[in-house]
Amino acid sequence: MKSGPQTENMKTKIYYSLFLTLLFAQKVHGDCLYDKYVRHCSCSLLELNNIMSLLPCAVATSFEFNGGTFINTEDFSLIDTKLVWEIAGVSLTKISFVNVVLSEDFLAAFISVIFQVPVDLLSFENTTFVGQSVGFNLMESPPHILALQFINVSSNPLIQRDTAFYRFGNWMSILKNLTVKESLLRGVPCDIALLFQFLSTLDLSDNLFSDHNVSSMFCNGAYPNLQTLKLRSSNFSNYETLCQALSRYDQLRYLDLSLNDFSKSSNYLCEWQPSLSHLNLSNTGLEQESISLPPNCEVLDLSYNKIEFLNISLPNLRELYLSFTRLSTLSSIGHMPLLNILAVDGNPIKVLQVSQIQTFKNLRSFKGDNIPYTCSCSFIKEMKAISMSNLTVQGWPDGYVCDSPETFNGKLINDVNHSMFDCHRQLLTGVICAVILILCVSVVICFVKICRSNKTRSHCMDSGNSNSV
Repeated sequence: MKSGPQTENMKTKIYYSLFLTLLFAQKVHGDCLYDKYVRHCSCSLLELNNIMSLLPCAVATSFEFNGGTFINTEDFSLIDTKLVWEIAGVSLTKISFVNVVLSEDFLAAFISVIFQVPVDLLSFENTTFVGQSVGFNLMESPPHILALQFINVSSNPLIQRDTAFYRFGNWMSILKNLTVKESLLRGVPCDIALLFQFLSTLDLSDNLFSDHNVSSMFCNGAYPNLQTLKLRSSNFSNYETLCQALSRYDQLRYLDLSLNDFSKSSNYLCEWQPSLSHLNLSNTGLEQESISLPPNCEVLDLSYNKIEFLNISLPNLRELYLSFTRLSTLSSIGHMPLLNILAVDGNPIKVLQVSQIQTFKNLRSFKGDNIPYTCSCSFIKEMKAISMSNLTVQGWPDGYVCDSPETFNGKLINDVNHSMFDCHRQLLTGVICAVILILCVSVVICFVKICRSNKTRSHCMDSGNSNSV
């Protein structure tokens, strides 16, 4: 049976890849280094135009181009690079550009080079984009790139730049994951946000957003398939405004709003979609416990806030993180029948009653270290019993230290052994006092009886003497 041209072509690619792997070990012509154990290739940016440098990396699955400049579009001669990847015929997990300066047209030009190569992630880190894109239209069919990432990237503002995005054809509309972090981004215009129709994960953390551009960033029709949204440390301050803007996303499951400042919000009331199950509000300056929470929330993080009292009702909640807040007690923190994980470490809880922990019938993991415990006899006994139970006590025993009484200050709970007198001091004191009292009464009674007996005997003797006379 004769093999077809596609089979012969595939064999040629395989033989060529094996030949390159055996021929080139670590470094050949230029600055590219190939690590055969993880199939990773590191190059300088200029090696993109040097096929001899890229040949030893023909079977690599990840590439990093570190350092260099591509500004003039006339310098783009990437045909040889395209040939290497097409001959290798492998899928790439990541292509990253680090510490580089690029023309905006470089992105479109490079995507056209790897158009037929499946890439999980295309990343730009510590990158400066200069100029404004004017050419390099992509093909009608989208490239095989699943995720796009920008970290600490600078460029011209996005305002009135929608035409530059339209040139990427259908790719933006089918892109699944987009990350733009630490890039001094102040807003996303609505006309650009509308392009991402199938985006499921959006990370805009560590930027300079404000409340007044929330409605534009999340305008009606933008990101209709959004499931994961990260707005960590993004300069938002109004909880209600943000909640109302995001409440239209009926597929949103994971939301990270941590490290924003909601301490000045006057109203925390709004309605979240039932789809939202993971909410991170840690380190947001929250003081009130009466905030609007997703009704079907399964994972809630309220750590590093100013909450002194908590009483919430979340029947589906499975994980609750309250680390380093201002809680002084665990009594009546709310109704959470399915709770599996509870973290209250770093709170000023002087007395922790084990019965409060046991109210959560499905609890499997508890974290309560870095708390100034009052090490009473009953607490020590119960805490040691919990540590030996099926409940996982995170940080035990090194993180659980006594604060009082003074004799046990700084001592591990696991090392404390109370004496009988320490644990039953009041009872023993009462018994001793009662015994002393009884002894005193007994002595008095005996003394009285002896006195009376002596008086009777004396009286009898006096009577006998008088009769004799």
